[in-house]
Amino acid sequence: MEQAVTIIKAIPSIFNQVLAILNTFMEIILSVLMAFGVVTGPATDDPITLKDAENVNLAVVAFADTHIRPTAISPYRFDCGLEDIENSGIDFDALLIAGDISELGDDISYELMWDSLDEAKIENILLATGNHDVRVVYDLRTEQIIDKTNGFLGTEIDKPYYSYDINGYTFIVMGSDKQLFEKAVISDEQLAFIDSELARATANGKPAFVMCHQPLENTHGLPEVWENGGIGKQSDKVREILVKYKNVFYLNGHLHDGVYENSLEVLDEENGVYSVNLPAYGKENDYGEFLQPGLGTYFEVYDDEVVFTARDFLAGKSLEGYTKSFTLVK
Repeated sequence: MEQAVTIIKAIPSIFNQVLAILNTFMEIILSVLMAFGVVTGPATDDPITLKDAENVNLAVVAFADTHIRPTAISPYRFDCGLEDIENSGIDFDALLIAGDISELGDDISYELMWDSLDEAKIENILLATGNHDVRVVYDLRTEQIIDKTNGFLGTEIDKPYYSYDINGYTFIVMGSDKQLFEKAVISDEQLAFIDSELARATANGKPAFVMCHQPLENTHGLPEVWENGGIGKQSDKVREILVKYKNVFYLNGHLHDGVYENSLEVLDEENGVYSVNLPAYGKENDYGEFLQPGLGTYFEVYDDEVVFTARDFLAGKSLEGYTKSFTLVK
């Protein structure tokens, strides 16, 4: 019995060693391909631009579903996205990653991600847990992502949900309070936190941004595109809280929907509450006009509007026809 327990405890270590070896081979292969010009970085002829760089109050890049895995090309794709951001010359205020940071929830994948983010020239990095991140060893992986978030932001967060203010604007990050395979569990405590933080954040008329890996139920093609693709049982309670306030933007990933006309949905037009579906960055998407990996969005916040632009960060090109401006409700 003791021998069996010893073997079981050794499995994670052996798994990580195998992944490390495979990652080394992948790095060698990519280096060769890059040397021969088969694999290149993002183009530089269509850099990220802002509508009004002199008067922008906040500029943010948002990714989801990076699905970093050392045995795949996803780490290279992610680094290309960071390169595209740097090529713009814009000092972005934040990078958001709406969950499924890693494909397997393994140490090697996270270390690849942390190394890249440590070198990124972005002031604030906000991370949400996704189902791939925490569905196997919930406590360990949740703690790891919380610790890394604290390292990036200089905070003392101790839960999978938190809020953080940047340039006077509030970002509320949600996360499942329990282990669940696809959906999330949003506790009453977290619901109360979201409510109180939105009340505070919107009291001065400014927009607030809520990030969760899973979308609200019955948005962005649910349940047709994926029967189990939404938050789950607490979805209606989350929605009820969001629409109580003005100028709230809910950002989610999880669906791998790509970019299409339903990427931005109205939750409450009178109060200016919207849901923004972020495409999968690390994998090809399943629905929409644009399906390629490397997709994300960036948004600009001004005194009277918020502007979202969909972009192929891997190729270094913004997607024509997918810039949307939302006038803030007074």
